[in-house]
Amino acid sequence: MIISKQNSGRIVASLIFLTPIIVLFASSALFYSGYSPQGTINKGTLLDDPIQLSGLKLDVDSGPLKDEFPGKWSIVQFVSGDCLEKCWDTLYSSRQINIRLAKNSDRVVRYLINVDTNNLSSQSIEKISEEYPSLFIGTIQSELLPLSVSEKLQDSPYVLFDPLGNGILIYDSTLPSGELLEDIKKVLQNSKIG
Repeated sequence: MIISKQNSGRIVASLIFLTPIIVLFASSALFYSGYSPQGTINKGTLLDDPIQLSGLKLDVDSGPLKDEFPGKWSIVQFVSGDCLEKCWDTLYSSRQINIRLAKNSDRVVRYLINVDTNNLSSQSIEKISEEYPSLFIGTIQSELLPLSVSEKLQDSPYVLFDPLGNGILIYDSTLPSGELLEDIKKVLQNSKIG
């Protein structure tokens, strides 16, 4: 059977026209049948209910979380009491992440937030001012934090806040810092703000 040029053009046009419709029907059928892709590309744990910064009584002396909207991407580390070995390790890791961001390092800020009261010793405050001069310090009331977050505070986790003040990802302090770095690079690449 010989297909004329006119008929082959119609077949090609029909295929081009039908392709998005077929894709739409196929994806709808997969969705309503309960299929969903497994796994995520982010390394941190996505918070089901983002932490709304506006709802927290965050007390900081300076920095984007105090007076900037939209602000910058913020790595917030929580600590209960004084900064001990695990706290210092995570502070060092977050500083290294900021350094490794190179030209994008000015788009990310870091915070150390004490839960309930500022229990940092004078030695810790002195060490922070000497070794981490760009780190912002503050306090927060634990009863205002979501239960899913407050249960994990003993591990000095990182929480990644977007420039609009939403805590979206939480990272266990035992995760290698490269995991957080990968996620930050992805959000900076895809973010138009912050």
